[in-house]
Amino acid sequence: MTGGRAQANLPALAVALLLVGASVGVAVALAGGAFATADTDPENARVAASLADRLVAPDGPLSVRANVLAADAVENATGDDVCPGDVDCRVRLDGDPVASRGDPGGGETVRRIVLVADAERRTLDPGLPAEDAVTLPRRTANATLTVDPPTGTRVTTVRANDRVVLHDPDGLDGRYDLSLSRYDTVTLAFDASRDLGASAVEVEYRVESTRKAVVAVTVDA
Repeated sequence: MTGGRAQANLPALAVALLLVGASVGVAVALAGGAFATADTDPENARVAASLADRLVAPDGPLSVRANVLAADAVENATGDDVCPGDVDCRVRLDGDPVASRGDPGGGETVRRIVLVADAERRTLDPGLPAEDAVTLPRRTANATLTVDPPTGTRVTTVRANDRVVLHDPDGLDGRYDLSLSRYDTVTLAFDASRDLGASAVEVEYRVESTRKAVVAVTVDA
């Protein structure tokens, strides 16, 4: 009977040995991962992360706003723009080189997901109808307004939707920079002493298109 119980316990022993072996394998794998992590340079990783955060900050050297890079700034970037201090570093966008300083070699790399904005300026001469208003394309964040009213006509107020953006009781005449909400479709309306005709107002505005990209910063301090 004792021999029967011993034989019955053999499968359980085999399973236990397999579980122990699997646990040892996992432990070895984790230890190997820990050693691999230990091989990285924490100082290089820290500096790379700091430079990457600087690049995507709202006031970064290539930024339009937070996490949005200007395409023209990227195209004209230099090592001094993207690599302050004296560290060797390299910046790439979707794998393509942007700028570098020195030879970062096999340093540490930090990546950030960004948008790259390509913008152009367009000019609109609306030839204002009787209601003296013009609607700009959606997401227009700023505009330059040139007011040149006909002789005897005085433009006193300009509104962006319901917000007064320009006002002069003596009359507006010249170029004015307007800051608008890029989240709204903006209609510019004009209070004038009489109807404004063609060429009385010219609007210059910025049109932006964006694409997603990955910026990679490599540092070898």
